Amino acid sequence: MSSTTKTGPAREPSRSAWVDSRLPFVQRWRTGIAMPGLPRELPYLDWLPALITGLLVFLAASGLVLAVYYQAPHGYASLQFIDRDVHQGWLIRDFHATGTTVLFGLCYLMLFRNMLIRSYRGAGDLAWVCGVAQFALLLLVGWLGYVLIDGAVSAWSLRNAATAAQNFSNIPGAIATWFFGGPDGPGTLGRMAVFHAALGLAVFGIVALHRAARRAAAPAPVRPVAMHPYYTAQVFVAAIVLALIFVVFAFFLPHFGQNPLNAAPADRLVVPLAMTPPWYLIPISALAGIIPGTYGPLIGGILALAVLAALPWLDRAAPGAPPGGRMRIFVWILGLDVLALGLDVAAGPSPVGSALALVFAAWYFLHFLVLTPLVTAMESK
Repeated sequence: MSSTTKTGPAREPSRSAWVDSRLPFVQRWRTGIAMPGLPRELPYLDWLPALITGLLVFLAASGLVLAVYYQAPHGYASLQFIDRDVHQGWLIRDFHATGTTVLFGLCYLMLFRNMLIRSYRGAGDLAWVCGVAQFALLLLVGWLGYVLIDGAVSAWSLRNAATAAQNFSNIPGAIATWFFGGPDGPGTLGRMAVFHAALGLAVFGIVALHRAARRAAAPAPVRPVAMHPYYTAQVFVAAIVLALIFVVFAFFLPHFGQNPLNAAPADRLVVPLAMTPPWYLIPISALAGIIPGTYGPLIGGILALAVLAALPWLDRAAPGAPPGGRMRIFVWILGLDVLALGLDVAAGPSPVGSALALVFAAWYFLHFLVLTPLVTAMESK
């Protein structure tokens, strides 16, 4: 008597199992979301890097649509074509401009908050340097997008930069010639459009490095929780608040912080009375102009970002020391100083305004090079 074993048809793997066997990073992403690894009661501002990343994706998508219709030899005319003849082109362009405004607002807020809570101390020094590098690259990408408007002010900004670059020699001169392609001409806007797109994509690499450095510097939580469902609602609320702010700027303040003279087309025979850049470029342009000479603006801009990146080593407080009250006050004063510098430059050229801008710019360097080492050393005693 023989016994037979009945076997049914082989069960086909589910779709999720089929995807996981061929794309393991999907399963790792699910595991990272569901496994406990985050500390409890994170503040809402801890999600600023995630919101910045989301805005970068939005700007990349809207910029891709604009790049399809943008013609570098006729920059201003092509933007007018997008506004008037492309279906919903005016809305896409306004969304792109508003996204840039909100993005830089979040970047300034993130840097200011990290200075207040001293997240750059200890293992957070590399994350801070990556954050400053990301901010510097965004400033360059923002300026490239600004000159692509080819307006009355932005065209002169590009022309002045290309002309000044011709005075550089040796290695800086070679880099400037490669970047601008020589004096400002018909092909310059085309080069700027290429660099705007390429460096905009390179920002995502810096964002990934920043995220990895932040995760490596974060201490192990005592009672970890999972991203979902513990923080899902918090991220959703932060995204809704950001969307509301975005909508307010897009539909009620679409030209916030922009020079109204830049709405006119460029004219080589007419120099605008006020050469004020967008609000997010005003602080770095004012700090760059503090040093005179051929290399002065270049050295000033590099120094302004270098002292910001060197903050972990300028802070002389003991490792693990909580933020001191006096240093927090000086950080608030620095924030007001940068705000006053932007408002002063945005008000237009004047003898009093130029003197005040020089004082505000000098206080910026004084804060990092003198006050930060001195005050933090006094607080650590």
